[in-house]
Amino acid sequence: MRKKLGWLLSFLKIGAIGFGGGTSLIPVIEHEMVNSKKLVTKEEYDSAVIAASITPGALPVEISSYIGKDIAGIKGMLMAPACMILPGVVLTVVMLTAMDSFNEGAIRQIEILSIGITAFIFSMMTKYISGTFKWAKTKKRTGAAFAVVACVFLLSAGKAFGRILGTMGIEWNPVLSISTVHVLIMSFFVICYAGSIKDRKSCIISVVICIIYILFQSNSQIMHMVIGNSQLELIMFRSLQLIMAGLSVYGVVSVRDKDEPVIINSPRGMIKECIIWLAIFILACIPAYLMVPELLKFAGNGFLSSLISFGGGDAYLTVADGMFVDKGIISEDDFYGRLVILVNVLPGSILCKTLTGVGYYYGYGFGGMPAALATAFSGFVCSIIGSCFTMTIVRYFFDIFEKVRAFGILKMCIKAIISGLLCTVALSLIYQCFAFADGYQARCISILIMLALIYFMNIFLEKKFELGTWINVIISIGAALLMGNLII
Repeated sequence: MRKKLGWLLSFLKIGAIGFGGGTSLIPVIEHEMVNSKKLVTKEEYDSAVIAASITPGALPVEISSYIGKDIAGIKGMLMAPACMILPGVVLTVVMLTAMDSFNEGAIRQIEILSIGITAFIFSMMTKYISGTFKWAKTKKRTGAAFAVVACVFLLSAGKAFGRILGTMGIEWNPVLSISTVHVLIMSFFVICYAGSIKDRKSCIISVVICIIYILFQSNSQIMHMVIGNSQLELIMFRSLQLIMAGLSVYGVVSVRDKDEPVIINSPRGMIKECIIWLAIFILACIPAYLMVPELLKFAGNGFLSSLISFGGGDAYLTVADGMFVDKGIISEDDFYGRLVILVNVLPGSILCKTLTGVGYYYGYGFGGMPAALATAFSGFVCSIIGSCFTMTIVRYFFDIFEKVRAFGILKMCIKAIISGLLCTVALSLIYQCFAFADGYQARCISILIMLALIYFMNIFLEKKFELGTWINVIISIGAALLMGNLII
């Protein structure tokens, strides 16, 4: 029984310490599932990360669904993502229920302990990034790995760096600040097109297209000033994305290894899994529907919001604003005054916590606490289904083309790409800690020193004692509470 439940407990543990969003959890999940428990191989995990990166929805949910299926089939596919997001969702509902009775001090303690877990996650990020360069060194590609990490970081870090300077009273508007999803789009395009064909012409075309793409996304709005028409600008940008998609497909299908032919698998398994996801979605909505007749308004928007969600938690909050606040499903005061604060403080996927919280408020307005809990549960299930339904479809096609040359290159590059994004995530986490300090009139330098001390303590404990994830997390929380309450 312990052996059967061990992998589920691992997902629960990851969900409980899942501060910082999806990308920051990639090294944490790898450490637990690949290095510590050895439940999946490194190659299988890299495939999960690649497939999740090109799928809309909650990244950690998609990764857990992918590797859960590798571990225990359909049961694992269903149970792994539920365990991954359960701690954060439960905490969200508990906090929303008790928020009126919570004083500012209780919220402050949660924010302080989150700094300790942030320092722990930094140590996991460091291990992941150093592992990337060690692997690159064995392949004699250290220079290439460094170039990819630096390029991804420089393209994506502008916004986070500008926020940090803002907490110090310095106004700085970065020229370049490309979101995670657009960095991944460009990376996949270059690999699928130029990486597959490998000639000078494809490389030049890739560089030119990426430069134009960056100009469309730059904060300086260069393309907007050149074009002068917002509607025409959008049409041209979408056309550019279609060209990139077409060239990517051309690169993948035009250069194939004859010894590794593409095998079209039967779609029966994929269809069966999609039916299972939809059946669970319907069953989960029945209790709430009996108390909230207009549940479909919430559930339909929740499912759709997952399908169109790219770019991480911050991007999803923008989607949720349009889907739920603008349509009157949740008031602006409840959304920004309470829910957004909680989903940024508590562990777990922002998408999943947000859908659960919106469901709680929506149900409460119809039938009090019973309806609130039932609708929150439907939001919890909806957040899983919305992410995993599309992941099931993407995985079917991913398995078909996985042996194509482009995917081999992608597997070699994904660690460097993720490492660059992790550097940006680290800046975002530092900003959150600085914003917390600013809210309590504490000095940012004090928080930075606190982060550094707990970080180096984790590095020391990992190298000298190998105490395990939970022990390190508990020690980090204790150190954060001790130092944080002295500072603030």
